[in-house]
Amino acid sequence: MKKTKILSNSALLCLCLTLVFTACKKDKNSVKTPPKVSGKFTFKLDGTTITVDSANALLYSNSSGRQMDVYAYKGGAEILEFHFDPKTGTKTAGTVLGSGAFLTYMESPIKSYDSQSGTLNLVTCDTIGKKVEGDFSFVAKQYPYTGADVKTITEGHMVVTKISK
Repeated sequence: MKKTKILSNSALLCLCLTLVFTACKKDKNSVKTPPKVSGKFTFKLDGTTITVDSANALLYSNSSGRQMDVYAYKGGAEILEFHFDPKTGTKTAGTVLGSGAFLTYMESPIKSYDSQSGTLNLVTCDTIGKKVEGDFSFVAKQYPYTGADVKTITEGHMVVTKISK
């Protein structure tokens, strides 16, 4: 009859812990690749990148026909507000609602900067599937337009997946 050698409980525990820690050891030479980002609402404000916390859109009809408003928030405060026809294509950003797109940047305490020039290019405007996506850039002047306080918004990309009617 053969006798089998049995490991003691403490020896077995040490062996298991050694295997676990060895298997989880980090490779010092590995390069960390950042996760791929998609579906973000970002823009540069005077060269500084801002990522929006949340955004939603409102689809409605008025005397001009169907319209869409997009609202973007950072830290619980509204920072962008866009008004435009809900159709794909490039729209000129102007100073009035009927100009193609009326884009506004807001900062606290309650300062509003309205688009003077720029573009909004909607690549997706799916009101049934509830997705709006596009690129934007504009130069905005503080309202009321008494001073020379200007904000430049560049490299904007919006993705909105919440549309109310």
